Amino acid sequence: MFGDLKGKVAIVTGGASGIGRGICLVLEQQGATVVSADLNLKGAEAVASEITERGGKAAGFEIDVTKRESVERVVAKVVRQWGQVDIMVNDAGVIGGAKWWERGDTNDDDWQHTFDVNVRGVVLATEAAADHMKKRRYGKVVNIASIAALRGGPEYPHYNASKAAVVSYTKSAAIRLAPFSINVNAICPGLLWTPMWEKILYRRTRHGLDESLRGLTERQVFERIVEMTVPLKREQTPEDIGNLTAFLVSEEAKNITGQAMIVDGGRTSV
Repeated sequence: MFGDLKGKVAIVTGGASGIGRGICLVLEQQGATVVSADLNLKGAEAVASEITERGGKAAGFEIDVTKRESVERVVAKVVRQWGQVDIMVNDAGVIGGAKWWERGDTNDDDWQHTFDVNVRGVVLATEAAADHMKKRRYGKVVNIASIAALRGGPEYPHYNASKAAVVSYTKSAAIRLAPFSINVNAICPGLLWTPMWEKILYRRTRHGLDESLRGLTERQVFERIVEMTVPLKREQTPEDIGNLTAFLVSEEAKNITGQAMIVDGGRTSV
């Protein structure tokens, strides 16, 4: 596919499911040793087991990206076990506070928790990895943003704003870390059938945010949205995001940094 990642060690936050799991699987396919790091330890370990059962090298670690000590502990553990961290993928993300999908309105907790995880979490993980990468004068950081960073929307302004902040931070971090030969880029995924989107559509259908959706399953609503809003008429997949991640962390992308690359089937072109 892309450059050989054998001998590289990657940490993927939010690696227990959805996009994070897809990234873990693709990076391992390219030869990387993969650490699936997630607040959901069982999920992270399940992804690691999935990789090791097919002959790859992986581990599942618990991480809370909102706590500096947790992030630094994971990076230190990886360095002790494998001697290095070459790749940091910041995928851990949320769209609201506790039980956000059960409520029709956004509250203060949604704003606080979303920024704690989506923005501060990216910063903490990047800083922890960069402290190690600087010494080796080598590193690749990929931040998972969203097309929500590029467009407004009435339902989740806190989420859109947090992902816009991720894109902005990516550009700043790329400049700051360039003297150490560390590349920092962002990916903006489009419409993917993940646990997050299931909850988004649960909220829409249960709280009357769109009367035309009543009676449809979450999956049926998702397919309708894809058909109506994506020019290529197909959904994106976690593996799509994994493929771009694999490219961005390869030597073929050594002169790409500070960019926010879109994978959305053309949706933001409309």
